[in-house]
Amino acid sequence: MIDEEDDEEILKKKRSLKKILKNLVFFGFIVIGVLFMYIGGPDQTLNLVIGFTFICLGTTVIQMKKSPSDPIRQTLTILKCKVCGAIKVRNYESGDFVFKSAGVCDKCNESMEINQIYSVKLKKSKDKEKKLEKDKEKLKQTIEI
Repeated sequence: MIDEEDDEEILKKKRSLKKILKNLVFFGFIVIGVLFMYIGGPDQTLNLVIGFTFICLGTTVIQMKKSPSDPIRQTLTILKCKVCGAIKVRNYESGDFVFKSAGVCDKCNESMEINQIYSVKLKKSKDKEKKLEKDKEKLKQTIEI
């Protein structure tokens, strides 16, 4: 079932000039192919081959899709104090692994160990500037825990 938000996004999507041109080229190739096959000239075999080729080109054009880009991900490391249980979140660094001693606790000055390592998928938003500011604020809040 589609959520209401998804319905609104679908309705707000506009037809781009690129999509319109792609569809026109598709229908153009199909029409030219059919015309070659049925109207053609004196050599029916050649007309059939040319018509079939245009139809194949048209179907190839309609099947071309933009390859999806890989999502932007951020890997985080969670440190936990052995004594007081304080938690600290920081960006992943090369060589991090779970149960590795890393750093000193800010509260009790005891050693902290890596408790978790995970990757977060960052979402794309329409306003990139607002997104960057929000992501920075969230990351700062997460790190300060």
